[in-house]
Amino acid sequence: MPDSHIPASIARRLTQPPFTAGQFTPTQFTSAADKAVFANKLVRFLARDCPEAAFTKGFYRALSNSFGHIAHYNLAGFYGEFFRTTADKIAFVRQTIEYPAYGLPEFTFCDVERAVRTRVGAAGLLTHLRVLRDTETEQAERAQLERLKAKYEPQAEPVARRNLPRNLFDLTQAS
Repeated sequence: MPDSHIPASIARRLTQPPFTAGQFTPTQFTSAADKAVFANKLVRFLARDCPEAAFTKGFYRALSNSFGHIAHYNLAGFYGEFFRTTADKIAFVRQTIEYPAYGLPEFTFCDVERAVRTRVGAAGLLTHLRVLRDTETEQAERAQLERLKAKYEPQAEPVARRNLPRNLFDLTQAS
């Protein structure tokens, strides 16, 4: 697994305990067990820092119909909109936490949305991502500052020591 920017403590709070079918109401087309599978897949995806390999077509289909999301044209468009950068992930997590979860659980995934929203909010993921974004921004700005200083404030070439008199006020000693 690639390096994750999500601390183990937040990952644990996201994924433990696993969601169970008993927490959800089946719909005409989706069992309570399938709702639990989706909820667990979503929190694991977030806990692993949103790896693209885990963003499958089935997961995309369910996620693009939850939390007020739209399809964003296709799987690649959705992933690109919400998971490429830390700022993208912040937007996704904010929408997940703030979405009001409309509907009745026997007709929608509102029970899953409420359970995931509560879990993600309590895990501290949004705060962590904001700190990470601020750190990334500062590092990028400092690197840019160094490049600009090197370009616009070049260091003067040091004067060779041997050309300086031992006593700067005694000009007779200059070589």
